[in-house]
Amino acid sequence: MRFQTDVLVIGAGGAACRAAIEAADCGARVLMVSKKPLGNAGATCFPVAEMAGYNAGNPDVPGDIERHYEDIVSAGQGMVDPALAQLLAEQAPDTISRLIEWGVSFEMEDGDFYIFKSCFSESARTHVIRGHGKPIIEAMTQQIKKRHKIQILDRVTIAGLLMDCERCAGAFGWDAEGKSFIIESGSVVLATGGTTQAFLRNMNPLDVTGDGYTIGHEAGAKLINMEFMQVGMCFSHPVINMFNAYLWEGMPRLYNGENMEFLTNYLPEGLSSYDVMHEHRRHFPFSTSDASKYLEIAAHKEICNGRGTEHGGIVADLSHMTDSYIQSLEDDCGIHHMWPIARDYMLHKGVDLLKQKAEVAVFAHATSGGLVIDKSASTKIPGLFAAGEVAGGSHGANRLGGNMMVTCQVFGAIAGKNAALSALQNPVTKLDSQLVAKFVDRKKELLLRVIDTEGMILRLKECNQENLLINRSEVSLNFVLQMVDQLQKEINNAPLGNVINLRNFELYSLMYTSQIMAISALQRKESRGSHHRVDYPEKNNLYNRAFVL
Repeated sequence: MRFQTDVLVIGAGGAACRAAIEAADCGARVLMVSKKPLGNAGATCFPVAEMAGYNAGNPDVPGDIERHYEDIVSAGQGMVDPALAQLLAEQAPDTISRLIEWGVSFEMEDGDFYIFKSCFSESARTHVIRGHGKPIIEAMTQQIKKRHKIQILDRVTIAGLLMDCERCAGAFGWDAEGKSFIIESGSVVLATGGTTQAFLRNMNPLDVTGDGYTIGHEAGAKLINMEFMQVGMCFSHPVINMFNAYLWEGMPRLYNGENMEFLTNYLPEGLSSYDVMHEHRRHFPFSTSDASKYLEIAAHKEICNGRGTEHGGIVADLSHMTDSYIQSLEDDCGIHHMWPIARDYMLHKGVDLLKQKAEVAVFAHATSGGLVIDKSASTKIPGLFAAGEVAGGSHGANRLGGNMMVTCQVFGAIAGKNAALSALQNPVTKLDSQLVAKFVDRKKELLLRVIDTEGMILRLKECNQENLLINRSEVSLNFVLQMVDQLQKEINNAPLGNVINLRNFELYSLMYTSQIMAISALQRKESRGSHHRVDYPEKNNLYNRAFVL
C-alpha cells in the first residue's frame, strides 16, 4: 500500500492531536497514524491519576509568566534549552483558553481557577483537570472529526522513516495483518510519546515503547537528556494509580513485606521520616535535589532486596487521614482541596484508603529527554518535526509538575504549523521504489525473526527496573548494556519465519532506548535531579551541560 499526504503525524496522543489540528488549519492535508484508535492512543488519555496538573502563568499578574520560565530553568539545573522554556511559558496561558473553547473543564474554586503549587515550582500556577488527560483527548478528537483534511490510519506500526537525499519524506510500516505500506509526505511530525514501557513498573500504556526516539535517531536526529526521567512512588496494589505529592503531607505509614518500618534505616543522622515526607509534599517525582530522595531509594532497595510484599510493593497505611486530621494540617501543597478528590477517586476504583492498607512501589513515569528540537519544533533533519514527550530540551534534570500536558499543546501546535508550512513549500513526491525497498527490507527481517518476544521484553524490563530506574551505578548500568547485547545476539541468531511480528519492533525500540539511556547515565558521573548515581552521589559542576547523542 502507498499513501500520500502533506503532513504525516505519527502518534495520536495529546501532542499528535494538537499538531494534526494546527497543520490542517494551515491548509495542509494531514494523515495521522497510530497503533491504537484515535481517542485511546498515547499517554495523555491513560488513566494514571485522579487529576492532571496543567501549568500556565496568569498574564494579568505581573511577572507570573516570567516566574514560570524561571521555575522551568531552575528545576532543569542547566539541562534546559532557555529558548524552548521561554516559548513554553509565554504560550501556555493561551492554551487554556483554547481548551476551554473546545470543552475542557478546569477545577474552579470561589469563582476562579483552582491552582496550587506543584512539583519544583516556587509559585502556584498548576491548574487541575479531573480525569487526568482524558478530557483533553476527548475535546481534540471532536475537533479532528470536524476537519475533513485530517485522515486517520490506525492499528498500524511505523517502523522507520523514509529519506529523500537528506530530507525526511515519509515513513513505512506494517498493519495488524502484516501488510506493509509506505507513506510519502511533505513533512513528518513525530509525537509518539516516551519509553517507560522499558520498565517493569511504569505509568504508560502498552503502545508507548520509544518508537519515536528509535526511528528519529536512526534517521540522524540527535537525542538530548536521555539519562533524565521522571520516576516516583505510585499505588501498586490493589490498583495502579499515581501517589501524588500532597499525600506525603498526611504522613502515611510505610511497612515492608515483613511488617517492619524501614525508612529510618536509610536516613542519615539528624533526618527524620517526618522531614523526608514533609519535603516530598513539594513534588511527586523522585529527585536527588533534596531529602525526599530517601523515600524512593529506601522503598526500591527494600523491594529489590526481597523485602517487599507478595505483590512486590511496600505497604502504605493512610487510614489515619480522616477529614478532621487533614484539615488540622497546614496546607501549602493543596492537600485540603486535593485529598477528598484523591480519596473519592480511589474509592470509585474499589479502594477505601481509610479502611484498607494499599501498596506502593517505584514506577517509571515519563522520559524528560528526547529528540533535539529548535523553536520551530524542527529536528536537525529537514522535514522532520517532534513534539510532546518524544522531544527534548524543554525539560531537564527535574520537570515541573503539570508541565507535560501544556508542553504537548504548545509544541504540538508549533510542530503542526511549521510542518504544514514546510510541506506546502516542499510538495510530496513519489519516492524511488528501490530506495524504499532498502529501508523496508532491513526492518522486515527483524519482524520475521522467530523469537520469544514477550519473554525477551520481560527480561529487559526486569533488568531495567532493578538497574536503570533509581539506584544507578557503573556496575548496574553495564548490566543493562550487557542485557541489550545479549538480546541482540539472540535476535541475530534466531531463524526467519514467514509471519510478521510487530512486537519484535517494539522489543527493538525498547532495547534501543534502554541502551541510549544507560550510555547517557554512564557518562553523567554525578547525581543531578532525577539522575541518581550510587557511586557518584553528589552533584558535580563539571557536568553543567546537557549530553547529546
